[in-house]
Amino acid sequence: MSRKYFHSTMDNFVGEGKLPLCVVYRAKGLHPARLFHDHNYSEIVLIIHGPARHVLDGENVQINGGDVLIIHPGAVHAYDDTAEMEIVNLIFDPLKLSLPQLDAFSLPLFRRIFPDDRKPYHSANPAAHLENEDLAEAVRMIRRLDDEIRNPQAGNLFYSLALFMEILVFIARKSGQQNAEQRMGFLIGDAIRYMNRHYAEPVELKTLARIAKMSERSFFRHFHANAGCSPIEYLMKIRLQHAGDLLINSNSSIAEIAEQCGFYDSNYFCKQFRRAFAVSPRSFRQQYRSG
Repeated sequence: MSRKYFHSTMDNFVGEGKLPLCVVYRAKGLHPARLFHDHNYSEIVLIIHGPARHVLDGENVQINGGDVLIIHPGAVHAYDDTAEMEIVNLIFDPLKLSLPQLDAFSLPLFRRIFPDDRKPYHSANPAAHLENEDLAEAVRMIRRLDDEIRNPQAGNLFYSLALFMEILVFIARKSGQQNAEQRMGFLIGDAIRYMNRHYAEPVELKTLARIAKMSERSFFRHFHANAGCSPIEYLMKIRLQHAGDLLINSNSSIAEIAEQCGFYDSNYFCKQFRRAFAVSPRSFRQQYRSG
C-alpha cells in the first residue's frame, strides 16, 4: 500500500557533515494546509501568528500565536486553516547533538524536548505558551541562531549549539509550567556535579546517594525519574562525551583517552563508544579531522 503522507528527512535541510540543526520560517499563509508528513528529526514549532489547527494522531487542536509545539519522529501530523498561520521551526536531531545535560532535567520541558526513547512525547496540543513579549524575544533569539548557522566564520558550529541551548532554556523557563520532580532534581544536583568533577575516577552508587542525602534505593528512583536513565548510564554519557572531545582535540592514543575518562579497559571503552555513536573511536577521530 502506498504511503499517504510525505516523509521529511534532515538531509532536506542540512548537508552531510553539518550540524544537525537548522531554522525554517514559514510566512503567514504560505504553509500548505493538510500536508500530512512525518520526519526522522525532532522539531520545536513556535507559532508566531494564528489561529490555525494542528492535526496529529486523531487530535485536531486550535493553535494561536505564542503556542509552542514539540514533534518527534514517529508522529504523522499536519496543519489546517493555515491562512493566518506564521511559524518558525527549530529542526534538530537529538541523537547527533552532543548536549551536556548537567541539571537540564530540572527544566519543565526538558523531558518533552528530549524524551526517554521508551516514552516518546506525541501530542497535537501545545507543550507551552509564550506571552507577547516573550514570544518576540524567542523569535529574535531564533533568528540570531539562524544567522549564526549560516555564518562562515570559525566557531560558528560551537556558537550555534550554545545559542540553541539558550533558546531551550528561555522557552522552558518562560513556559509557565512547573515540574513536579523539580525539587528532587535539585536534591540530586550535587550528585550530578560530583560525577562531572570525578568522572575519571571510580564512582559508586552509595557515594552518590550519600551526597544527595538519600538511601540508595530512593536516590536511584529519583535520579531515573529526573534524568531518564540510571546514575551509571548518566556517568557513562559524561565519560563518553569527554572522550569524544579528547579524540577531536588531542593527540592522545585511544588507550590513553580511555584511561583519562575512567575506562580501565580500552576494549570496553571502544565497545561503549561504538554503542553510543555507531562508530569506533578511531573512525570518529578520522571523520572529524578530515572534515
